[in-house]
Amino acid sequence: MSKYCCCCKGEIDINYDELSLLTQILPKKQEGQEYDEKGNPVNPFIKSKLYPTSNFLYSYGNVPYGKILNLNNLLNKANSTINVKQICFGDVHSLMLFEIKKEDNKIETFLYGYGSNENGQLGLDFYPGKNNVYSSLQLINLDKVIKGKKFIFWKGLDYIIKDICIGDSFSLISIVYPSNQSLVLYRFELKKEDKFEINQGKNNNDKKTIFQEFFNTLINGSIVSVKAYGDRSLILTNKNNLYIKGTLYDMNMADDYVLYGHFKEDIKELHVGINNCLLLTNDNVILGVGHSEYGEFGLGDLSDNYAFYNGFYKVNDYFKSRQLEIIKLSTGARHSLILCSNGKVYCFGDNSDGQCCGLEKMVEQPMLVSFEDEKEFIIDIKAGFNHSMAKSKNGKVYVWGDSAWDKLGFKETRVDQFIPVEISDMKIRNVVGLFAGPMQSAIFVSGGVGT
Repeated sequence: MSKYCCCCKGEIDINYDELSLLTQILPKKQEGQEYDEKGNPVNPFIKSKLYPTSNFLYSYGNVPYGKILNLNNLLNKANSTINVKQICFGDVHSLMLFEIKKEDNKIETFLYGYGSNENGQLGLDFYPGKNNVYSSLQLINLDKVIKGKKFIFWKGLDYIIKDICIGDSFSLISIVYPSNQSLVLYRFELKKEDKFEINQGKNNNDKKTIFQEFFNTLINGSIVSVKAYGDRSLILTNKNNLYIKGTLYDMNMADDYVLYGHFKEDIKELHVGINNCLLLTNDNVILGVGHSEYGEFGLGDLSDNYAFYNGFYKVNDYFKSRQLEIIKLSTGARHSLILCSNGKVYCFGDNSDGQCCGLEKMVEQPMLVSFEDEKEFIIDIKAGFNHSMAKSKNGKVYVWGDSAWDKLGFKETRVDQFIPVEISDMKIRNVVGLFAGPMQSAIFVSGGVGT
């Protein structure tokens, strides 16, 4: 059964039992139709719903937009290359960032959201007294906020959405202006005074929920990365400084961004979990800040269990000492995946649901993830809250860990998977992106230019 999203023309297939059976999502061959050796219709005008030139997002678990989303219909952009740049899944709201590259190489970005907007976290106007929950995709129009500013600096400037991240009740969007390469943060959240007025019933006007997050880059350094988790938002700058707003790792509270630590190493990536923060240096060293009671730092049995910054931080040089080049790091709630240039995947942290690999409840030091084929060459990884995903060079997609809400994408069993299991039918398609959250997973399959 299908319906049309109320905010667009995109057709959405709804799977009402919230299960995704992959054998059902492949195109059925029509009688009398000729197909080539790859299974594509010979006549290009007779196309099944999943014709390979289209771009689709397969979703699993607790996701309201169904198991298949046709991005060509959703975005309605002909002669353009569609890319799912980012998906941020949360407990109560999610954001999806689509990137369109036109024939003239001009890039446009489109931001969609769904879920709860009761704190303004979707960037949509808040309506007191009404249900601020959206069960279908909503286009978030930033033009009226950014281009509509009265300041001359902003007027008429084109912009690109660089990154998105979400916390429990807010979202952060970083905007790049190509004309001067400036980067500005926007927060999706009701301001404190708005929340107070709404709770007291003193204001029935619609509330604007997008406002600029002031961060002085001239003093603090330009922004390298922005992350969020829970009520905590973090900024990494090119001066190797880490700024935090919200609950600090020593359990203090910061209402504005404070300098939490300066690193002598050159930091290129920032990753966060529930109570830990991992930073990847340019020379393949991982720095740990925060808690490591579940082995989040991959440093074995830490006697104090907590590694607050306090002028110190924990250094994991496991990969540098073994001359292993890290090409991707992905963190979940309390576990991490490391992808090396040799195609091998390592894991450490909480393993209570098999999200690392194997039967041990905790993986305290980096451990090689075992695939059925020992020669399998992995090129992409993604850590969800307590499950994991990987994609091999030959197109296979593997999942393992917690299977609650059927977020692993197969129906045969609902028990946790302690070894990587292949989603077999995905290998025949061009899997481009992996995305995972607390209760869901998604796979972006691209056929190239839209039709």
